[in-house]
Amino acid sequence: MILTATTTNERATVPLLGRLRDLVPHRGLSPAEARHIAERQAALLLAHAGIQRPAVPESVIGELPFVTVTRRPGFPTSGMATQTETGWVIVLRAEEAKVRQRFSLIHEFKHILDDPFIEWLYPTRGGYSPEDRAERICDYFAACVLMPRMWIKRDWAGGGIQDIDRLARRYHVSRIAMAVRLAELKLLPPTPRCAGTTRTGERP
Repeated sequence: MILTATTTNERATVPLLGRLRDLVPHRGLSPAEARHIAERQAALLLAHAGIQRPAVPESVIGELPFVTVTRRPGFPTSGMATQTETGWVIVLRAEEAKVRQRFSLIHEFKHILDDPFIEWLYPTRGGYSPEDRAERICDYFAACVLMPRMWIKRDWAGGGIQDIDRLARRYHVSRIAMAVRLAELKLLPPTPRCAGTTRTGERP
């Protein structure tokens, strides 16, 4: 669903949404720009919620006044965000592991942030379609929220936690999500990643 950009009334009702969207320039983004903006949005979201250490609670999204989170058994995808007359509803597949539901929740929230700009925000680049790029950047945003760069590096270097399983438990994420994040931060060699897509639900 394509929406118009945040209106003045919407900004007054949900100022955080407007602030997060204001970080996005009104033009197509390169992959590096898209990742940089996603990381800035993640940092602003965490700062707004006053969260400074792992694990990031689901309430970072669930308690936002314009988002309702629900879980449905047998839902065909890992997650989906839909706009309603009063805000947004994020539906998660109830049977999935809690760590996957957490990742899907943040992934879908990034779709909400991008919705007004999605027609032009991620032009085809490097063989990836706009849809593929959107899914990948939503995964990246989820990783930035649940596993912030500075927290991971602090635990890895200063805290001496250089074990994927221990870090995954500490941050309440899946092992593969943590392995991908460590590779993104160049703390581990590149790791094959799941294809992040709401169509198949194959997500870290």
